[in-house]
Amino acid sequence: MLTENPRVVFAKRPGNSIPIPGEHVIFESSHSTIDLDGVPLNGGYLTKTLMLSPEPFMRERMRELSVPSYSTHAVLGAPLVGFGLVVVLRSEKEGIKPGDRLYGLTPWEAYTVQPYIEGRANYNPAEAPDYTFDVDALSLQIVPDPKGAFPWTRYFSVLGAPGLTAFCGFEGCADAKPGETIWVSSGASAVGMVVVQLAKAKGLKVIASAGADSKVEYMRSLGADVSFNYKTTPIAEVLKEHGPLDIYWDNVGGKSLEVAIEYSRLHARLIMCGAISEYALPYEQRHGIKNTNMIFKKRLRIEGFLVPDLAPRLAPRFYAEMPLLLAQGKITAKEYISEGLSSGPEALAAVLREGGNEAVGKPIIRVALD
Repeated sequence: MLTENPRVVFAKRPGNSIPIPGEHVIFESSHSTIDLDGVPLNGGYLTKTLMLSPEPFMRERMRELSVPSYSTHAVLGAPLVGFGLVVVLRSEKEGIKPGDRLYGLTPWEAYTVQPYIEGRANYNPAEAPDYTFDVDALSLQIVPDPKGAFPWTRYFSVLGAPGLTAFCGFEGCADAKPGETIWVSSGASAVGMVVVQLAKAKGLKVIASAGADSKVEYMRSLGADVSFNYKTTPIAEVLKEHGPLDIYWDNVGGKSLEVAIEYSRLHARLIMCGAISEYALPYEQRHGIKNTNMIFKKRLRIEGFLVPDLAPRLAPRFYAEMPLLLAQGKITAKEYISEGLSSGPEALAAVLREGGNEAVGKPIIRVALD
């Protein structure tokens, strides 16, 4: 018996814009069907998608084919691929059984025969730049049932890619010491909210910024010592009063980075995690940093990172420490839920808008209950 398999498809490259729902990213409710009982598994396993996570890195994969970056290109006409939580319906793969739940990269569709191979015929690792990593490396992994200690949604925030990003970047790059001052831009984001809490646990003074008053209150509830709306309060004004900075966690790039350089202390560390303000802008419209001379004058350390570089060393600590801290209530998270796969295109667009939206917490798309 055939069952409809709705999906969210990458239909058109967005150029220098945020992907527009219905044009660049399209929900298809009845494009394909699947025989859940008879579809060949070829040694793999069949999964049902429960939840999906819109992430900024998905926009980077939509870039033009001529533009190199740290990830492979998304495939036109195929479902989007992002982090998700799935449940196994059937399996021919040793070590994976029906009922298992897995978290990792998966296509944005209701049902999938795994492992899903995205555009492999067009991908040649030998031709990829040496700074590119293959997104297929972030494959689905079985996750334990929290058994009520915390909700499954935490695998998309504190215990998922955002939490691992925050942990690896902070522990691997910050060299933080009690009493130092850190500014976390986009401090109410999925990554930023974890950085705020890690920094407070380490004994730092935390300055955090976001683009909505509701997010300012949320950052304050996480323990931020100074929490402000950068759209209504000048960044320089805040840093002049509450700095200088020992550490800057950059999620936005552009003008914010320039101001951070201006108000950094000698030997400060600037950790480059993202640049949401620039993802959809052509180069000629991006903000040029005008005070780069201060980098050598202040002997600043500016360091970019990607999780796959640091995870081999730090992921074991992350998976040992963070679930316990979460269960004990020492680390917390907030999420907001969009219902149904049809909400996917707009949920992704909202993540990519600078300042996001008024909703607070990690965005999650709930596709199915079980």
